[in-house]
Amino acid sequence: MQKCAVALGLMLSFSIVPLPAHAANVISVRSLRIRPVMPKHAAPRLLPVVDQKDILEHHRILADQVLRALPSSCRDHLKNFYVTYEQNPRSRGLGGESTMIVTGNVPDKEFMALVVHECGHVTDLGGLLGTETADRTMFADGSVPIYRDDPSMTFYDISWLSPVMMQPNMTDNDFVSGYAKSDPFEDFAETFAYYVLQQKEFARIARGHPVLQAKYDFMANIVFAGSPKIAEGKSTRGTRAPWDVTKLPYVWHAKR
Repeated sequence: MQKCAVALGLMLSFSIVPLPAHAANVISVRSLRIRPVMPKHAAPRLLPVVDQKDILEHHRILADQVLRALPSSCRDHLKNFYVTYEQNPRSRGLGGESTMIVTGNVPDKEFMALVVHECGHVTDLGGLLGTETADRTMFADGSVPIYRDDPSMTFYDISWLSPVMMQPNMTDNDFVSGYAKSDPFEDFAETFAYYVLQQKEFARIARGHPVLQAKYDFMANIVFAGSPKIAEGKSTRGTRAPWDVTKLPYVWHAKR
């Protein structure tokens, strides 16, 4: 016991002897083989526009994912985002210059597709704007005029003479969906959504079809220029256009 106690005393006395100053200077993290502990990255916060307490967290995450994947022309102009949970809503979605309303009483894929469609409206009416120095057109967002140098006019002119009159000789096959025939603004939003969710099929049906090709090129070159692929469509267009792009099957690829 005495021998052990002496040995322990020697160990303790050795362990507390301070190192000379010059010896302390030569000790490095590498020589001690100590690896600094790096803090884990915190998960990115949700976009403030969707992080609302009256929206289910699940829908906040889905909406955040969609908005981050789409061009900034939607995200940067969206100021108000609402999700309704009423049964049998009169409309599944509404969108304007800076506001979006969608229903939460649909499957997740449809919810995301609705956000895409309404982002088409925000992009059209809020992200792509003309200048007051240009001529006014017959098109307007409510009481707000749309000017001739607005990029959206290039899209409207493909199929529309006015907000209520199509170009001559337009047929169902000149639109990506039946709903797109409602007016120029729904034409824009449905074409926007079709490009995001069914891009490969859109490119296929546009080949050899001047009207659809012009709409595809507008989305590819003006709205989505340089954007990575967001989703992969699982719908093949038959002899008739679908009624509603947001109902078509697809696989979402974009990461948050």
